[in-house]
Amino acid sequence: MNWRDTVEEVAKYAPAVATALGGPGVGGITAGAAAMVTSALGIRNTPAALVAALDDPVKRESLIRLNNEHERELIGMRLQAEAVQAQEETKRLSEVNQTIRSELAAEGWWRAGWRPFNGWMLSASLAAVNFGLLAVVVLDPTQLPVVVDVLIWSVVAQGAVQGINIKKRSDDKQAMMGQAPASWIEQILTKKKIR
Repeated sequence: MNWRDTVEEVAKYAPAVATALGGPGVGGITAGAAAMVTSALGIRNTPAALVAALDDPVKRESLIRLNNEHERELIGMRLQAEAVQAQEETKRLSEVNQTIRSELAAEGWWRAGWRPFNGWMLSASLAAVNFGLLAVVVLDPTQLPVVVDVLIWSVVAQGAVQGINIKKRSDDKQAMMGQAPASWIEQILTKKKIR
């Protein structure tokens, strides 16, 4: 059992306490709230002890009083934990964005060459497919249907990848020139208006 498991039971009597206990476990805030509550109730600092204390009317009354007297502090603990968690997430996302920006800004042979490389690989694959089909026709024509079924999916997959690469490269070039890439439906509608 952990502190979040106690939230539902505690919330029946002390919603502010439950709010603090159910907050993000960032920076020891939940542990701090738990220590404060269990210390005030005079029980062990464990979730099970807190849930068991709810069965004792005196402890339950103390918990309700603690909730009412320290509501602001308890809710503040939760908000503080959420703020710390948001700061950590913002920092993490900033680092990810910085990495992405540096990768985009870096010029290198692979960044500029992976799309053409993919095109050359598609061409080489199609040449190999043609030679393979020719070999099957010459050596064992009965295997042709099986080979064609397998090769069709290979060519379709490679062609789809190449088509996406061509589209994205065109979008990248438009973006570099400051133009927003148009969707295919916008392109069709634009061409119809011109005619």
